[in-house]
Amino acid sequence: MSDCQTVHWYNQRAEDSENRIKELKLDFGGGTLPCSDFNANALYFLISALSYNLFALMRQLLPGELAQHRAITIRWRLYGMAAKVVKTGRQLFVKLAERHRMLLEQVLIALKAFEPPPI
Repeated sequence: MSDCQTVHWYNQRAEDSENRIKELKLDFGGGTLPCSDFNANALYFLISALSYNLFALMRQLLPGELAQHRAITIRWRLYGMAAKVVKTGRQLFVKLAERHRMLLEQVLIALKAFEPPPI
């Protein structure tokens, strides 16, 4: 292996872990700790790490166009959809743009198809 290949391999090796740390710090509050008590900060960081891991599992269920995005992007694309809830008689309807409806349907289909591993 040449020196150039070694440097390239080394740079690729760390890319994923650095991005995961960046996501944990920026998107899940792992960058700043809330108080000066060590145990409280440890609990806070563990909750942040658990949140990130749950998000990483959820991201595997998302359609391909969203699967590689950070949490903040997915939050804006999924949770920030403009919609209107309309009640007529005994029925509720959610009206939203066609592109949002298609994305939401893809996500719901993926979530419904998910089968947890046997216990």
